[in-house]
Amino acid sequence: MSSFIGHGLAAITTYAAVSPRSRPFQSKKGATLWLGWLIAIAWMPDIDYAIPALTMYQNNGMRITHALGSSLLLPIITGVVLYTMGVRDKRLQICCLQGAIAGLSHPFMDFWVGVIGLPLFWPFHEAVITAPIGLLPSAGSPHWQNYYFYANLLVELGIIVPLIIVFLRSLFWRKNKLKLWQFSILIGISVYSLHWSIGLFR
Repeated sequence: MSSFIGHGLAAITTYAAVSPRSRPFQSKKGATLWLGWLIAIAWMPDIDYAIPALTMYQNNGMRITHALGSSLLLPIITGVVLYTMGVRDKRLQICCLQGAIAGLSHPFMDFWVGVIGLPLFWPFHEAVITAPIGLLPSAGSPHWQNYYFYANLLVELGIIVPLIIVFLRSLFWRKNKLKLWQFSILIGISVYSLHWSIGLFR
């Protein structure tokens, strides 16, 4: 599975992909709380580590919290709560879209680790689907003495951080685009890290 840092970065990117003027919460407190909640949504599928009844060992070998429907459950609840609080129109649309993307980013990233298959269409179908190739490294146990945690985290960040930079710069820096050499370095780091990841033992 991907690291909690990788999932958090996916949520932060989802938040940052909306221009500051269009973000649904303009106050510093509101914006901070919303960003934190998006990160919580992106982390939520890993709640099966904390609740025994949700573990794969209690569910026929399936990580049911990593199904697409399960990943959208919290974003849907969030949308309903925001609606009852008076959030409407474009603000609600942006919140719902960001929540859905943050939620779905988790099974998307874990799927491309290629270690454990995911029941993406549970409960409608119990097929466990595994990626044909592992593009992202698995997350090592987060212990300060665990070499593999740092090594795999470095590889993961090497893949996704340059892509995030290129993506966000393409959205908001049209008048000051990345120079060719900058773009080449970032993509080169990502491709090298991807090659390193694919070669890892799984």
